[in-house]
Amino acid sequence: MTWFQRLLIITIVATFALVVIGGTVRATDSGLGCPDWPTCNGRLVPRLEKHTIIEYSHRSAATAVGVLFLSVTFFTFKTERKNRLVFWLTFTAGVVLLWQIILGGITVKKELPAEVVAAHLATAMSFLGIMLVTAVISVMRARGARAAPAAAISPYMWFAMAAAAVAFVTLVLGSYISGTDASLACTSWPTCQGSTLIGNGEAQAMHMLHRFVAGLLGIVLLGLVYEGFEERRHQRLLVALPLVALAAYLVQALIGAMNIWTTLADGVVIAHLSMAALLWCILVTTAALSFYLPAREATREELPGERAKVAEWAR
Repeated sequence: MTWFQRLLIITIVATFALVVIGGTVRATDSGLGCPDWPTCNGRLVPRLEKHTIIEYSHRSAATAVGVLFLSVTFFTFKTERKNRLVFWLTFTAGVVLLWQIILGGITVKKELPAEVVAAHLATAMSFLGIMLVTAVISVMRARGARAAPAAAISPYMWFAMAAAAVAFVTLVLGSYISGTDASLACTSWPTCQGSTLIGNGEAQAMHMLHRFVAGLLGIVLLGLVYEGFEERRHQRLLVALPLVALAAYLVQALIGAMNIWTTLADGVVIAHLSMAALLWCILVTTAALSFYLPAREATREELPGERAKVAEWAR
């Protein structure tokens, strides 16, 4: 494994930790523990107060991710300039990270508006997703694998990409609902107020929309698991990852219900976001790997040129 790949993986892990810390900031209402930016209460070294320390730890983790990404950028220019797809994905990740930093400042300056907070999380998930795809492509290419041609996108690939997309929407919706204080608009589960599946009023409707999208994700995951056994059964990793994702989804659904049952206990809220982020990572990785791990073993009857076909963008 190259230094570029090692740093990618370290940055991915650090970014995931940053998301979890961000969830802690939200769950403990510490978003304004440092009401100014980039200083904290006008100081570079924060006061030893609970909310201030939690918010400052989030900023410190974000700084660490920024430094790690600068290292990734260095090795990108040093070793990956000829690998065009990896190079441009890393460049895109840099642009997304810069926007994330700007959003972080806006979030504090505007005192945590729901739309900006949701955009902040969406940008973090986008950065994490791009880095995961970049790592998969870099590692698979180093092993001599080539991406399937665009014309050969299979049902498994479609289900994997759809699952990742729906998981992303679920995450962003959840963040927005939390920011608008609609998390407890429906105090029963799975129905709203014990009698309706739609809800009354905007807050309840948004809350139930989040549940419906989460339910759609479960259906797509079942399709992905089925296609894994049907289409990729000889690729154990592509069978195992959807099963792990489905297990994570079931745990996530239970934690979502516990949000209601425990009236948004801090630990449950943090676990809910953390599991959602983990599920997103698994699905993005699965989708990226599905392009590099073939649906079947090559046979002798195949023409030599058939196996050599690759998408132009992946060369």
